[in-house]
Amino acid sequence: MVCVIFCERGSIRVADKNIEVEGSIICIKPDRYHSVVIPQGGAEILYLDGVKLPDNQDDFTQLCNDWTYIPEAFHNKEHCKIDTFRNYLNAKEVVPDKTLLTILEELYTSPLNRMTQDELAIKLGLERSQALKYFKDVTGQTFRRFKKWAASISVTSNVFQGQIIGHAGIDAGFSDAAHISKTAKALFGITPSVGINSLRNISTLVKYE
Repeated sequence: MVCVIFCERGSIRVADKNIEVEGSIICIKPDRYHSVVIPQGGAEILYLDGVKLPDNQDDFTQLCNDWTYIPEAFHNKEHCKIDTFRNYLNAKEVVPDKTLLTILEELYTSPLNRMTQDELAIKLGLERSQALKYFKDVTGQTFRRFKKWAASISVTSNVFQGQIIGHAGIDAGFSDAAHISKTAKALFGITPSVGINSLRNISTLVKYE
């Protein structure tokens, strides 16, 4: 999933073994191993479902400061501004699948419901294997991995709202704190406590109306 990191004060450094990019807004291609250095004061990280970057785009790209308003637009659900940003990043204009976006919204907001593959197929009106393939083609992740992802985002969001990590994890379907930590380490490369202490907020899906 495409990741964009925004920093109001100072610069973020994103690097792998071969390249390092520094700037106040950095776009990161999906499934790229990397390290991130965030200055004091934290940053906002946005994950954009369904955005497909150009194949020839670098793994890490510094974006111009014209987009500094995007995190606030996410928080305020300003759909037109978000659409403009998504279209700017997309290799080609993509018409949102409102049915799938509704499904993603449910996965983010109700991870404890544990939507099954058969339920996904029914909601999409497709045969099960076709539904799973379509889901991966659009989101860039398998249905199973995305559910883990959505549950982790739910935990993070609830912790920012004041909930204890362990309680937030149980509400999102995790069995215990160790389960949360193991999943977060696999998805983000860091434990929940380290990640949360480094960020001001984390945002992802905006529901289309």
